[in-house]
Amino acid sequence: IGTGMRFLPPLIALGLLAACGSEAPAILGGGEEAGTALDQAAIDAGILPDPDNLEFAGRFETRSDLGVDKFCAVSNGTKQYSIGMIAVFVPESKCEGRGTAEITGAKVRITLSGKGACQFDARYDGVELRFPGSIESGCTSYCSDRASMSGTHYFMVQPGDDQARRTLGRDIERLCD
Repeated sequence: IGTGMRFLPPLIALGLLAACGSEAPAILGGGEEAGTALDQAAIDAGILPDPDNLEFAGRFETRSDLGVDKFCAVSNGTKQYSIGMIAVFVPESKCEGRGTAEITGAKVRITLSGKGACQFDARYDGVELRFPGSIESGCTSYCSDRASMSGTHYFMVQPGDDQARRTLGRDIERLCD
């Protein structure tokens, strides 16, 4: 490659950045403020969901070779939801439970009830719900041997309470009702 060709990709990138107009300096070195501005521009353009107005009621799934992990949330009219979840590892190994969730921005406080104390904070970006990599030991009562809900994640596949109510479990026939 000739000497002039080596500089072509960086020149193209600078040209595209210049097309951003007055926003270019913020993108190049604005730090956290630039990130916030870019996030807001993406929200305004509809590329990212608005964290203050996330649709959380619905049916979530993640498919793998091991099975289908499911999560559902039914709204009670506020930022609180009745929820259900199942994480499948092999036919005999799973985590399954019901409880409640309260959503504040991207944070979802999940509380499972019925088998023991289980409460943790998950993250939701409007598309994907992510459980933390480490979940309190009280949550193991919802899991069979060698199963854990730590680090599981679910993608919104169908929004709405009606879709959430159709989510089936194993031991729990309907995860959300």
